[in-house]
Amino acid sequence: MILVISDLHLGYKKCNSNAFSNFLDSYSYDVDDLIILGDFFDFWRKNNSEIVLEYEKILEKLLDLDSKRIHYIAGNHDYYMLKLKERYGNNFPFDVKKNLRLEDGDKKFYFTHGYEFEAVQLEPFTMDMYEEFSEKMCFSEDLIGGVASQIWDIIQGSDIKDRLEKNPRERFETTEESLKIYKMAVSTGKCYLFGMMPDEILVFGHTHGPFINSEKTVVNAGSWTSELKNKDYQNSYVEIEDGNIELKFYRKRV
Repeated sequence: MILVISDLHLGYKKCNSNAFSNFLDSYSYDVDDLIILGDFFDFWRKNNSEIVLEYEKILEKLLDLDSKRIHYIAGNHDYYMLKLKERYGNNFPFDVKKNLRLEDGDKKFYFTHGYEFEAVQLEPFTMDMYEEFSEKMCFSEDLIGGVASQIWDIIQGSDIKDRLEKNPRERFETTEESLKIYKMAVSTGKCYLFGMMPDEILVFGHTHGPFINSEKTVVNAGSWTSELKNKDYQNSYVEIEDGNIELKFYRKRV
């Protein structure tokens, strides 16, 4: 079993940390690979050490989950995790990468946070510039981080956010073709821009809008935040077993 969670944003006021804590308590399946798909921490909005201390119980539960391997994919809001892994090496509690490839059943999977799909559309800004900005923002704390997030909302266009707020199903079902990130994610063009192989199934996060396409070749793991007004699309996660991929939701409320 592969379990994928994304975009918890610990340290963000809209983080559904209590629901996630209860999810960890109730999850009873054996997990071969636990994949944290980035933005687990929100270092942009709160001091790094404060987050770790405030949510220590959640971190303990995560490490105690019955999982053979834990993979951490860096997101833009916790990009500094890559430097921490580089600094502490094998003494770090899990592996940290920008992306990950795994095979399950007879299928190949490519896991990435997904900020790349945004960054590539911000030319003349480059991917390196985006990642450098993301790392620096991990030390900006409360106010500056919030302002930076608003700046990125403006850069990427408010139309996406507005449409999500008005109709969350638009991001979940089949009318997302007009959204730039979705179009990039389902296109073969991503193979040229991001080094994917055509036969790999893409699993990503970043947008906070969970969906799985009808072919089950692209899935967004969603988030554990309260940003979407329709609570049915909050607290989502992905399970992969014997090559079969499912998008699920934790329904218990706190």
